Amino acid sequence: MAESYSSKLQLWEGWMPALVKGPAPPLPGDRPLVASPYPLEFADRLYAREALHVNGRLHPGAEPFTLQWFLEIESVRHNRHGSWIPRVLEFVKHSGETLLGLGNGLGTDWVQYARHGAQVIACCPSAEQLALIQRNFTLRGLHGIFLHAHPTAIPLEPASIDVACITNLLEDVSTPAAVIDEIYRLLKPGGKVLAVTPARFDLNFWRHLCLPWHGWLRRTASHPEPASFSARALRQLFGRFVEARVYKRQLRRTEVPHLCRWLPHPMLERAFGHLLIIKAFKPLSAAIPVSLAA
Repeated sequence: MAESYSSKLQLWEGWMPALVKGPAPPLPGDRPLVASPYPLEFADRLYAREALHVNGRLHPGAEPFTLQWFLEIESVRHNRHGSWIPRVLEFVKHSGETLLGLGNGLGTDWVQYARHGAQVIACCPSAEQLALIQRNFTLRGLHGIFLHAHPTAIPLEPASIDVACITNLLEDVSTPAAVIDEIYRLLKPGGKVLAVTPARFDLNFWRHLCLPWHGWLRRTASHPEPASFSARALRQLFGRFVEARVYKRQLRRTEVPHLCRWLPHPMLERAFGHLLIIKAFKPLSAAIPVSLAA
């Protein structure tokens, strides 16, 4: 994978210019991110979340925020820990379409849509992470539009988006229904939404239910747990959409108790997977004016 980009390597010399629509993300003192008070801790946290690390132990790799660092994350995310992602999120199916990537992170998935010919609009509520998404695109020579906006008030025209991909967002907002309403407004009739959320009934849920002492023995400093969703709750959240399908993915066999590891991996994922992915469509009937429909 790295060979595809080796000729385009650029050194970090501050933030690279990129096409931005809407307010540009603030960069304190116009300094690169590596000058932040806790750059390594911040980089490790982003790496772990984007690469789907479950144990938090990271191996030393490339210099943070370089092209090699982004490629390393991509390789771990799409080829090892999340090998299901390219197929389920349909990276190769949306060439020539306008795709809205909405959420936090490094834009690792959205880069793949751009590589396969989609016109990507990346929207992130975090100015700092939006700047990193821009850098990820720029280091690869890819173009995109980058919006720093609240996910319930995105400055785009109604019915202007073919596909929306939501990652690392619904579990972090207080009103996920308002985000879904905004996505519904932006999608064209017949447009598709792909959303990735934490699964409520994952391996950790069943472990805590059946082996509560496991958590007591390993309890550390308390951190707020992100919101999670059941398949039923996710379908209700996307109730205005049609043809909704929910998939459960993301489980490493080494996480599963030894007595269950002999089971087929797809079966284990459906029972204990950490992530839910929903695919749904805005109904074509949404194109009919209300007055005519009445």
